[in-house]
Amino acid sequence: MKSERHFWASLLYVLHNPVKHGYVEQWQDWPFCSAAAWLEETGREKAERMWRQFPIDGFGEKWDPPEL
Repeated sequence: MKSERHFWASLLYVLHNPVKHGYVEQWQDWPFCSAAAWLEETGREKAERMWRQFPIDGFGEKWDPPEL
């Protein structure tokens, strides 16, 4: 991981992937993922805050330092 932002965006991307591809409607419904356990451990309020703070719509952008 290159940064905290990279970590959180990566985690959220992986958790959201089954929803993005239409396999399930909610993260925790995908049986091959730890999303339900993560949501239970983290709490909905913090999970939503992380989602807003580290959105996946720009996944990968601005992770590398600008070229000199």
